[in-house]
Amino acid sequence: MTINHRAEAEKHLANAARHLTEVPADMRIAEVAAAIGQGHATLARGEEQAATTADLKEALYSLRRRFNDTREAVAAHIAEGLASREKNRWKAAIDLSKALDEAHCNVDDLVDARLSDDGWDPRSAYKAVDSAVRSDDPWAPVPDITDQVPEPVRRVIAGQLAEALIDGRDGEIQNWARGITYELKRVGADLTDAIKTRITEMTLGADPTDPPF
Repeated sequence: MTINHRAEAEKHLANAARHLTEVPADMRIAEVAAAIGQGHATLARGEEQAATTADLKEALYSLRRRFNDTREAVAAHIAEGLASREKNRWKAAIDLSKALDEAHCNVDDLVDARLSDDGWDPRSAYKAVDSAVRSDDPWAPVPDITDQVPEPVRRVIAGQLAEALIDGRDGEIQNWARGITYELKRVGADLTDAIKTRITEMTLGADPTDPPF
């Protein structure tokens, strides 16, 4: 049987109030009724506090569940953007990931897990769009990222490699230059034409048909 301690407290305290007279017997009844009423009031407060605590626990659990669901949904969105190979979507995913980091809400672990589940190498997916390659497709053609190398950088690299390749004094340097050239081409940065042009300029001079600027 459930006791309504609030109702019992109100009943006994009202009874105590009715017996607050100068008659000794009534005073004794009032004291007893007041004590019983205070006891029920204490129990009522305990029940209310317990109910409040239970409500708070349920609210916190609900918020935590919603927070985790939201993190998973956002991480899936970022992973899909990174894996899309569409530059705008990829950049938006990167920007969102950085914004979450700044807001102390990092979801990289969930993003990496989603990318791995979908067959991607997470490290590759975070790189430039054209360099991302599915980890489960070793025969996929290497994307051409030559245009992503700034022109001044291409010019300097091509010039240094061209000088090393035509250096007849040291075969080891020539082999090193060939190795660098082939390695760049292997990862998608083909500077062969730029190197050939630079070698031609160094051996024959600039093409007289080229504009002087």
